[in-house]
Amino acid sequence: MKRLVALAILCTMAMGSFAQNVNDVWLLLQNGNIPGAKKKIEECMPSNQNNAMAWLYRGNVYMQIYDRDQSRLEKNPSYISKDPEAAFIAYESFFKALELDPKIKEKTPGGLVEPTFGQITMGGPIYNMGVAAYKAKDVEKAEKYFRAAVKCFNLDPAYKEYAGSCYYQLAIIKQNDKEAYKEVLDEAVNAKTNLSLLYQLAYDYYDKANDMEQCGKILSTAKKNVKKTDITDIYALELGYASKIKDTARFEKAIKKAAEFDSIPEFVATCATYLVNAKEFNKADTLLSNALVKHPENYELNNMMGYTYFMYADDCRKMADAAVKEHNYDLSGKYKTQERELMATAHDWCEKAYNIKKDEKQNAMMLYQLKLQLGKDVPAELKEFVEGTPSQN
Repeated sequence: MKRLVALAILCTMAMGSFAQNVNDVWLLLQNGNIPGAKKKIEECMPSNQNNAMAWLYRGNVYMQIYDRDQSRLEKNPSYISKDPEAAFIAYESFFKALELDPKIKEKTPGGLVEPTFGQITMGGPIYNMGVAAYKAKDVEKAEKYFRAAVKCFNLDPAYKEYAGSCYYQLAIIKQNDKEAYKEVLDEAVNAKTNLSLLYQLAYDYYDKANDMEQCGKILSTAKKNVKKTDITDIYALELGYASKIKDTARFEKAIKKAAEFDSIPEFVATCATYLVNAKEFNKADTLLSNALVKHPENYELNNMMGYTYFMYADDCRKMADAAVKEHNYDLSGKYKTQERELMATAHDWCEKAYNIKKDEKQNAMMLYQLKLQLGKDVPAELKEFVEGTPSQN
């Protein structure tokens, strides 16, 4: 019985001691004595590892350390902080406080930042620490910071874009580790980020794996969450997806949607690429022609028109070869004639694109090849650019 009483007395003394210490920390913070608050809270921590309030106070102390150091850095760019990890320590402390007591938000003393807001606030600084670590080629530390930052931003849907930036950085870090890369992209999609690029990367991953079911799910999530300013990227993927799964109704709907955005040349050119890949050459022509009415001198549109007919001609060549194998020489002759007509059309579009932008290698190479195949003269300037040999005067 005496032991129980003694233990109860010790517990009461310990609780009283802690209460006095955190009260001291609170007063030190209110008076701007950050070094004193740091010293006092660190003295408390060893015996209060399971105390949510202790972690809350620690988070506030290190948040103020970070704010103080940022203020000093603005006044003196050469200032070097003695606590470069302050933002990360603040985040960890806030996280721990909430983990130990999910209801601590309501118990947060006046003058202190509650743990959820504290984590969100530290998300930006930690992200910047990740960028700095990555630039310094400290990949392990960069990953640690980006993973912490994404946890901070995922606490509030309003920060979807910031979370998306973290996922993108993690994807870059993991791009050579197939499974880890996939996990990052899956997590980003499940988190419903609004960053279009992540959905494009995820779609591309599963498209290469020929997992069209997952591609469909990614598109469905993307259309509900991507920012309106970037939604055209998803519509372009939708067009490719519909053609690949051979869903005619969905394909036609996607084409109509693409036509609504013919004022955006880059988007139209991307959609045309998917149409060409689906061998829908005439539909690609229609889409591009409508956009060219509004943007006749746009390089992407003219180049894509050239590419459309270049691939159309190549498709005719393949059909002509197949007809020869079947000993159907009349049909082969028709395809050969059509091939040459299409090559001539491709040549004219590629030449127009070349005159708009002469330093685009892909278009220049197409034009060069077409001139040779059609028996046309190759300008010295074009030959030099493609072959890399100086012209002879």
